[in-house]
Amino acid sequence: MPLRPLSVGSFFSPEFIAPDCLTPGTVPWLLARHRDAWFPAWLFAGWRGGGRRGRDAWPAIVLTVLLVLRWSEQGISRRAAVARASTDIAWRAAMGLEMGGKTPSERTLRDFEKFLQQRHGDTQVPRYLLLHEHIVRVCLETGVVDSRAARWVMDSTPMWCFGAVRDTVRLLGDGLRSLAALWARATRTPLQKVADDWQMPWLLEKSTKGAFRIDWHDPTARATVITQLGQDVIKVVDTIRRALEGPLVRRSMRKGLLRRCRHLLRVVEQDLEAGQDGQLVVAKRVAADRLISLTDPQARHGRKTKSQTFDGFKIHLLGDAVSGLILSLTVTSGNVHDSQPAHRLIRRATELHAALERVLADTAYGGARLRHVARRNLGVTLVAPPPPVEEKEGKLRKANFVIDFEHAQATCPNGITSEDMRQVWSSEHNTHAPLFVWPKTTCDHCPLSDTCRGKEKGSRRLALHPYEQDLRRAREEWEEPELRETYRARSQGERLINEVIRHGGRQARAFGLKAAQVQAHAIAMACNLRLLAEALMTQEQDKVKPQKIAA
Repeated sequence: MPLRPLSVGSFFSPEFIAPDCLTPGTVPWLLARHRDAWFPAWLFAGWRGGGRRGRDAWPAIVLTVLLVLRWSEQGISRRAAVARASTDIAWRAAMGLEMGGKTPSERTLRDFEKFLQQRHGDTQVPRYLLLHEHIVRVCLETGVVDSRAARWVMDSTPMWCFGAVRDTVRLLGDGLRSLAALWARATRTPLQKVADDWQMPWLLEKSTKGAFRIDWHDPTARATVITQLGQDVIKVVDTIRRALEGPLVRRSMRKGLLRRCRHLLRVVEQDLEAGQDGQLVVAKRVAADRLISLTDPQARHGRKTKSQTFDGFKIHLLGDAVSGLILSLTVTSGNVHDSQPAHRLIRRATELHAALERVLADTAYGGARLRHVARRNLGVTLVAPPPPVEEKEGKLRKANFVIDFEHAQATCPNGITSEDMRQVWSSEHNTHAPLFVWPKTTCDHCPLSDTCRGKEKGSRRLALHPYEQDLRRAREEWEEPELRETYRARSQGERLINEVIRHGGRQARAFGLKAAQVQAHAIAMACNLRLLAEALMTQEQDKVKPQKIAA
C-alpha cells in the first residue's frame, strides 16, 4: 500500500512544528498516515456525537488511536495516556490533533472502552473483536505474513486481576462493609445509621480483622468471628431483599445490590462449613469455581504449573511465531483449561486466514476432542503431544487391546474378539462413549484374567474415549521423528507471549473480564500495527532504491 504524504494545513500541526517528530516504521508514524483509511466509520456506528442532535463528541478514530498508543509501548494507565497525549508531539500527530489544543479526558477514554465492549448492531460481535480482526486483515493483505514460512502457534499466559484478592474472613467482612456503603447510597441514609440498624458497629472500622480484638491464631475465637460474619451475611441479605422493592431504594442501584448479595452468599456456601462444636469454620477443601475477589468477581485462582499459581485471568492467543502476527486471542478466567477456548481461536483464525492448516501447541491442547474438532470441522491439524498413558504395574493397558473401528470390534491380548459394543454416558467427557464387553465365562478361563480384570471377577468391560480413534492416531503419529522435529519450533511461540507481556498484558488495568478483553485486544492491535509499520517502511525503501541507482 503506497504511503500518501500528509498535508500540513495549519501552523500548529505537529509535523509543521517538528518535521522529524515521526520516526518511520513506528506505530505513531503509521497511524498519522493511515488512521482514516484503516479505521472505517462503520466499526464505530452508534458512538455518541454522531447524530444531528446533542453536542459534539470526540471522534471515535481519535479515541481508537489513543487506545492503541496507550498499549504501544509498555502499557500505561488511562490518566497517564491522556497526560502524555497532551504533550507528546508524536502522539498528537498520530491522533491528528494540533499542538496546544484540547485532549480527550480520562472519562471519555473510559466511556469509549465500555463502548468497545458492546456488540455491534449489524454483526452482533463485540466491537473490540471487530476492530482487531479488521487490523489483522489489513496485515494479511499487506503481506506481513509469509504463508510458506509461517509457523502458527497457540499458547496462553496469566493476567493478574485488577481487583483485590482476599481470604475468607476479609471477603466476608469487606463485602459487608461495601454492601453497607452501597445500601447507604441507595437509600440516602448515613452509614452510621445503617450500622446501627444492622447492629454492626464494626462496619465503621477500616479493617475487618482489626475491628475484632481477638487472637486470630486462636481457633476458638476465630471460629466465633467467622460464625458471626456468616450469620450477619445471611441476615443482611435477607433484610435487603425484603426491602429492595421499597420506594426509598434507588432503582439504578438495585442490580448492584443484588449482585453483591449473591457474591456474599456464594462465599458463605463455598468457603464455610460446620465445625465439630456447631460453629462455622473455613472449609478445608477445594471449591469448584471459587470466588476470590468481590471487586473482580470473574477472577479465579489459576495454575501455570504444578507449583506456580496466580490470581486473575488467562490470555489465550494464536499467532505466527515467525512474523509475530497475533491472529486471534481471547481472555478467560484463570481456572479455565487451555483447551476450552482453543477451538474458537482456531475457527476465528481460519475465517481470517484460510491458508491455516497446522497449529503447534503444548500438551494442554493435545486432547482427543480438540484434535477431532480441529481436523474434522475446521480442517486444521493440531501438532501437540498426546495425553500421557497411565500405566499400572501388572495390569494390561487399553493400548493392549486392538480396536477395529470400522467393524465395531475389539480384540483382547488373548485374541478373543468382542462385538458387544454399547454406548454409555461418560460424565467425565459429558457425552456418550463406546464400551466393549466380554462374556464372564470366557474371562474366567482366560490365562490373563488376573492382569486383565484384576480383583473384579465379572465380565471384562473396556471403556473407550469418545474420540478414541483420534487419540490412537495421535499417539501413533507422535512416534514419527519428522513430527517431533516439526514440534520443536513450538518454543518460538514464546515470542508472542513475550510481546503481549512487554506491552502490559501481565496486569489487568480495570475491573472485570470485559475490560481485560479490551486491553488484550488493544495490545494485540498495537503489536500487529508495529509489524505493519515495519513492512510498509521496507516496501517504501525498496521502491526508492532503484530511483537512486538510476540517478
